[in-house]
Amino acid sequence: MKALACFIAIIAAGLAGCVTPFGVPPDVAHVKLEMGDSPVVRVTRIWLERRSGPLAVNGYVLRRPNATDTTQTHLDVTLYDETGQVLRSTVEHFAPRQIPRRYRRPDAAFYRVVLDPLPAGTTRILVQAHEGNH
Repeated sequence: MKALACFIAIIAAGLAGCVTPFGVPPDVAHVKLEMGDSPVVRVTRIWLERRSGPLAVNGYVLRRPNATDTTQTHLDVTLYDETGQVLRSTVEHFAPRQIPRRYRRPDAAFYRVVLDPLPAGTTRILVQAHEGNH
């Protein structure tokens, strides 16, 4: 039982906050990453990556315990300049769209959004979860 509690604590610590599993590309080290949750999912573990290809923002969403349907949830990925002006905004999806219940692992899905070409002057990226259409 103690081993299970330790395992859960390690998983929770790994999914908390802004954990970067890879080094941030030096040309975008100044870009701030922000997350916004919805009533159905929590956006977590966000990072920038350029691994043998274009620059992308990656991360996970966790299904909230009381949520049953995640298929109507999407992600708004918005790029801002230093004055707060929107440079680009796209609607993206995570996979799988219906996050399954996993009893020994977090109920999670992954997203990868290609950012290249990154607009000049980008200083902040917001990944915000929403339900329904806008």
